[in-house]
Amino acid sequence: MFSLGLLIIALYNSPHQSPLESNSSVTTYKRIFSASSNLPSSNNNFLSSRPLPKDLTNSVLSRLIARRPAQRMTARDFQQSAYFDNILVSTIRFLDDLAAKTPNEKTQFMRGLSRVIPSFPRSVLEKKILPALLEEMKDRELLSLILQNIFKIAHLLPSGKRSFTEKILPKLRETFLTPSTQKAATSAPERDLAREAGLMVLLENILIITENCSGKEFKDGESPYS
Repeated sequence: MFSLGLLIIALYNSPHQSPLESNSSVTTYKRIFSASSNLPSSNNNFLSSRPLPKDLTNSVLSRLIARRPAQRMTARDFQQSAYFDNILVSTIRFLDDLAAKTPNEKTQFMRGLSRVIPSFPRSVLEKKILPALLEEMKDRELLSLILQNIFKIAHLLPSGKRSFTEKILPKLRETFLTPSTQKAATSAPERDLAREAGLMVLLENILIITENCSGKEFKDGESPYS
């Protein structure tokens, strides 16, 4: 846990290096560790060259970098600390457990997600939130709500065009383009209200589609279908 505290500081430090440099010398390390004034603490900004988030300094770091092991956080203490008690972490945890949620819980979550999306780091949106939403597009009842969040992410990502063509566009084709053999199966198919609601979201976000998808890519997506 002590090493975890040093690693956290190193990630915020510039350059990314440990606040305790002993050049792999055990003797030097023991000498540094022998005096509390040499250790990272709130009095010396945890020996970081850049400011650290208050959530870390107030509730986590001082308990990770305690000189006595008995005073340090355990792994469970760390996971249950106030640092993780925020809406962004709660959102990711909900996504991880989405399969176990009730339809009503999923609906409420998707409705509120759009308000939280802008607060996430862009890398988390692209690598964590977007793939989870694309996977959930199989839930027809949530389709329109999911698409609203997907388009919001596509609008925010600096690499939006790449993410759209590589990840989003294939899912849109899979969801909305119906093979002609299936269309001819019945002369009067039942209306798919969930699909229609999803199509309305597509129309509302047509500018995002045209900005991130070339005409050729859009036409190529239609070629195997009628």
